[in-house]
Amino acid sequence: MVAFFIADNLMEKQPKMFAHLEQFSSNLKGAEFDLKWETERTYCVAGKMFVVFYSDSKDSSKDNGSMDRASFKVTPADFMALTDRDGIIPAPYLARYHWVSVESCDALTQQEFEQLIQQSYDMVFSKLTKKKQQEILNKAP
Repeated sequence: MVAFFIADNLMEKQPKMFAHLEQFSSNLKGAEFDLKWETERTYCVAGKMFVVFYSDSKDSSKDNGSMDRASFKVTPADFMALTDRDGIIPAPYLARYHWVSVESCDALTQQEFEQLIQQSYDMVFSKLTKKKQQEILNKAP
């Protein structure tokens, strides 16, 4: 019964946290929303993913509040450290590229989430051509 109560409590907290993190992601320079694989709410820069919000719901495009986990790219050192934490695992299909999947919003603080999403964005952005980077930076907000 205790585990069930904890799970219910997390389910109330997670939608708000992930909704905030989606808003944070969408505000990064040049970030674009894309719905991939029918349910995954993905944020990209120049078509390159930097964060994905997942849902167990069949249609997450209609309900932003139903997100229950997030994945993003991290440095190799952060990958090792983060996957040692409870609630964070190597991201399925993307672990070889140093992506982690955060399955509980309690695994990281809001500030840590934001820093790691920003870092993911920065890593993806840095791999773009200089021309593409300038186009994004010069684009009106």
